[in-house]
Amino acid sequence: MLDFPFIHDYAGEIPGIMKFFAVFVVLFLAAHAAEETCSRNIRQVCRKTGNKAQALISNCNSKYGAIDVVSPDLQRYVNTHITKSFEYLLMSTHYANYEKNREGFEKLFRSFSDDKWNTAIELIKYLGKRGAQMNFSERKQEPRDPLQNEFEVYELESLAKALDIEKNLAIDAHNIHAEASRKKTDYHDPEISSYIEEEFVHKHADNIRKLTGYTQDLHKILMDEAQRSLGLYLFDEYLQKQ
Repeated sequence: MLDFPFIHDYAGEIPGIMKFFAVFVVLFLAAHAAEETCSRNIRQVCRKTGNKAQALISNCNSKYGAIDVVSPDLQRYVNTHITKSFEYLLMSTHYANYEKNREGFEKLFRSFSDDKWNTAIELIKYLGKRGAQMNFSERKQEPRDPLQNEFEVYELESLAKALDIEKNLAIDAHNIHAEASRKKTDYHDPEISSYIEEEFVHKHADNIRKLTGYTQDLHKILMDEAQRSLGLYLFDEYLQKQ
């Protein structure tokens, strides 16, 4: 069996050498990352002109934290809000026609439609604020359900449908919050987490509670066959006043 004395001489030092190498790699990567700054780009621009100068300021943007990681989720959330806005609008117009003539239900779903549309616009603004862009082709993959595309439904079913929409939006917000809150260098972003909490989490809780109350109340009203028509009329009148 061959024996190499010099290997035995350095065997005890190998762990120390590996630690030194690991520290060297980390410092090298940190130094390299530090070079990619806006101020360094600007200093380089002063030595260049034309298109080359424009390309050198790529790091002078508002990106930081986990926006690159979370932006696809936010983009999908925007598109979901746009889709749900049109779904609520279809439900609203169904109750606004001369046959249904449920002005309270029309008002309720119209308000939800407007809210989802305005929220989508604010989300797009937020993406721009954090240095990201909007991608309208980034969409959430939802299971195919023929019943999901039916919007001309009875009053109680429409409330149940709205409740499901609000719950799904709330869960999506929780997932984005969880992604931004990961305790990792590339993922942890308290600003995104705070934005999701302030703009979505509390609002969804209020909407879900309200729609749950409406659904339970209307269900009890419709259980009384003798007063069903009158009860439904009065419930619609109540929604008009909200």
